[in-house]
Amino acid sequence: MSRNIEMLANKVLQAEKISKPPINAERIAEFHFALDIEWTNFKNNDAAAQLSVSDKKIYMNESRADKFRANCGLKNFTIAHEIGHWVLHRNLVGQHSPKIEREAEKFATYLLMPEQFVRDEFAKFNSDALSDYFPVDRKVSSLAETFCVSYTAMRIRLSQWELKLIYVDKDGKVYRSKEEFLEQSGQIRLF
Repeated sequence: MSRNIEMLANKVLQAEKISKPPINAERIAEFHFALDIEWTNFKNNDAAAQLSVSDKKIYMNESRADKFRANCGLKNFTIAHEIGHWVLHRNLVGQHSPKIEREAEKFATYLLMPEQFVRDEFAKFNSDALSDYFPVDRKVSSLAETFCVSYTAMRIRLSQWELKLIYVDKDGKVYRSKEEFLEQSGQIRLF
């Protein structure tokens, strides 16, 4: 199913002629799928957003507006998640399950962080000789900013591939674990 979800997300990107990050989920919702985005207060519901298939709207939870303003990646991913429900689950109105939520998360991931886009941006770090000593947290943060996703979303996306984290101190000594490295002073390298 993951491959199918990825193919569906890629079809959207191709139809919108998107060839580089960041991917604006709000624009895709409104212009590709004709979904309106509306802010409202959710009663007895702490969800970040909800899709209304009958209204063709993504309702964003007004009580979370400050969090969304503070983190464009959170808002972008949330909207992409709801687009995932539209693409994958609009015929399952009223049904909720962990599987359905995971599928929407995967769609959002593939839509906002397509594999080739992430690999291309990641390679830019490694093409610079100085980047070997660029701390991993700053690399991940920079990539998250480039893609307008959260740090956590980018970290998870990077972990899906054979991009290895190794820990290297200032003298070039390699450590096998983060714990061992943290006992020393150094920088983290991504490979």
